[in-house]
Amino acid sequence: MKNILKKIISITICFLMILSVTGCSNITVKADNRDFNTDSEIPSNGVISKNIFQELKDSGEMALFNGKNDDFTYQWMFIGSDISSPKDLNLLVSSTDKRTKLVKEKSGSDKVYGFKFEEETNLDSKTALSIIYKKDLGCTAADIYQVKDSELKKVTTATVENSEGTTFNFSIKDRKGEFYIVGSDPKQAAIDADSKDVSSSGSNSSTNDSNGSSSSSSPSRSELAKKSEEVKQQLGIDTSKGQPNKNGKDKYLTDPTPAGKPKPVEWNESGNEVDKSKVGGYCTLSITCKTLLEPANKKVAISNGKGSMIPSDGVIYKTKKVKFYKNESVFDVLLREVKANSIHMEYSMTPIYNSNYIEGIHNLYEFDGGELSGWMYSVNGWFPNYGCSRYQLKDGDVIKWVYTCDLGRDVGCDWMAGSK
Repeated sequence: MKNILKKIISITICFLMILSVTGCSNITVKADNRDFNTDSEIPSNGVISKNIFQELKDSGEMALFNGKNDDFTYQWMFIGSDISSPKDLNLLVSSTDKRTKLVKEKSGSDKVYGFKFEEETNLDSKTALSIIYKKDLGCTAADIYQVKDSELKKVTTATVENSEGTTFNFSIKDRKGEFYIVGSDPKQAAIDADSKDVSSSGSNSSTNDSNGSSSSSSPSRSELAKKSEEVKQQLGIDTSKGQPNKNGKDKYLTDPTPAGKPKPVEWNESGNEVDKSKVGGYCTLSITCKTLLEPANKKVAISNGKGSMIPSDGVIYKTKKVKFYKNESVFDVLLREVKANSIHMEYSMTPIYNSNYIEGIHNLYEFDGGELSGWMYSVNGWFPNYGCSRYQLKDGDVIKWVYTCDLGRDVGCDWMAGSK
């Protein structure tokens, strides 16, 4: 629960969403003499009743169901608007190693982890499943395989998070048989990735992946884009025909964009691929943490061991005009510039919101300046209510990355100013 709450707070800070966006306005329904809400433990028999799914379908909300076994914990995510025919479902997931040796031999990977479902019926709604191991397994990417007649069949691709242990996120409908997570070799990922150069920091090691450790590469945007349809299925949160759900949010739970402001653009959909043969224009970029110069905030940062990370003027990256390519996002430009200027940065993909989340820059992380602190971005003075991977740049855009210690109120986020 602690990790879930921390993630909710983190995503809220990055994407400038009110807490209700992340599901804090729980629905609670009564079934089988038990109370279930939008973040519930799976009962010992594994069965979530038809009544629960009917309530979820009617509400259009998101619900999380949490389980565990001896080897890993896991979390199912259902979106009410994607449920077509509510019914009783057994959501128990267990580990297996019966075919591990076979899978290792056929895949050529030694990072193989098996699982199976208690109930093998097909799922008729889009869902996301996260399998979480306590240890860092050293994976930067993974595929999910099904074993049939001693043959491996790839069924989907997983996204991987290494912020706390290792989490594999994916979507699956066919639950029959044994399944194996096959993790990638980081060295091979480095060879395959488009971006081979990772900058080193004078105070840390390099531009970090989501586990905070130095890596020579991370999966590139073009690699992810090739699997655009698979990624959309992994998320399990697509609404019918892409239309807003009952709460007015889009398929990535984003509130309607204010009038006159750019709408989010999905980087992993056809037609939005980056074209590095064409210059899209020029934008202005800056990165500052001036809020940490305030005595009270600086005191908190010092207590967290980050005093030496705060520049005397609060400027990490001086305002600079930079080039961007066709269809690039705010995230693309940020990543390229921190690498080129040897500035440490750590980030991770957040599938629910279809965007990368910036966890730390220059060794300054979320919560280093207090419980409401973290990194935010604005473009042309506006703080978008969606992630930086979804903001497609236009010529002349002015991007500012700022560190907030008060959930945006201290850096000029106007709609947050009145929400105390």
